[in-house]
Amino acid sequence: MIDEAPLVSVVIPTYNRSAFVTKAIDSVLNQVFGDYELIVVDDGSTDDTKGQLDKYQGKIRYIYQDNHGVSAARNTGITASRGEWLAFLDSDDEWRPNYLAKQIGQTKKYAGLCMQSTNCVFTSLDGDSRTYFEINRTTAAFKGKDYLLVEEPFSFVITHGPWQLGSTIFRRDAATKAGLFDPNLTLSEDLDLMARVALQGPFGMINEELANIYRRNESTESLTRRAEKDQLKARESDQRIYQKLKLLPSLRYGERKALNRVMSANERAMGNLVLQTGNKKAARDCYKHALLIDPSIKSIAKYVLSYLPNKATPA
Repeated sequence: MIDEAPLVSVVIPTYNRSAFVTKAIDSVLNQVFGDYELIVVDDGSTDDTKGQLDKYQGKIRYIYQDNHGVSAARNTGITASRGEWLAFLDSDDEWRPNYLAKQIGQTKKYAGLCMQSTNCVFTSLDGDSRTYFEINRTTAAFKGKDYLLVEEPFSFVITHGPWQLGSTIFRRDAATKAGLFDPNLTLSEDLDLMARVALQGPFGMINEELANIYRRNESTESLTRRAEKDQLKARESDQRIYQKLKLLPSLRYGERKALNRVMSANERAMGNLVLQTGNKKAARDCYKHALLIDPSIKSIAKYVLSYLPNKATPA
């Protein structure tokens, strides 16, 4: 007899987080919504992760693989999943008890949804907390309402990145059709997948904080933390993602225009970072690229001012 497939497949990738992963797992097991399976993909941990997970036998599906990175680990979880919806949680974050209930409850109200995000609370290393919709500047889009439905979300998704994967669910067939996570990406792999899924149907947003996202002090520094320290590298990684998205044949005119605006703004931001190092020629090249991608007053001003003496050049 074959067990009936669950409605939701929860995937937790983990690597050397034995000190945190049990809290993430417990936050899933404490959900008031029960129609899910929990898949934990251990991406080659060398600490006591396996030992910490032994007590969850019968409650989780544990998969061990050699270390290939978080995107490959999530793809392994997707391949093993059986649910109609996919939910991802990083192994150092936590859901609030009503997270899945609220997510799935809303999907039943809007037919055709391909993905849906909730707001969440992001806590930095110094203890400061902000909501994620404040960080990615989407709060105003709700116009005082509790829910936002974006019918054609590609432009919205790329304009308002970053997004938080730990508070986003995906229809499994939409994620599969989009091509899953790109294992060659080490930064912003969540934005890349969400942009591709956004081409397949509506995107819903719940303006309620239902997850807690943390930056942790860890023995193995996370890729996101490294990106925060090297902003230029992070911007360059984003630009490669935008260039890859630009090759998608299904993009419509308005979506290409929106992507060009985002790419141009990112080039200007790279120029500003390079300028801070004193390399005016390299900064000027960035401003020129920004101007060629999407002509705008901002790019023209940056390019022209880069020829002026240092004191007159904006940072």
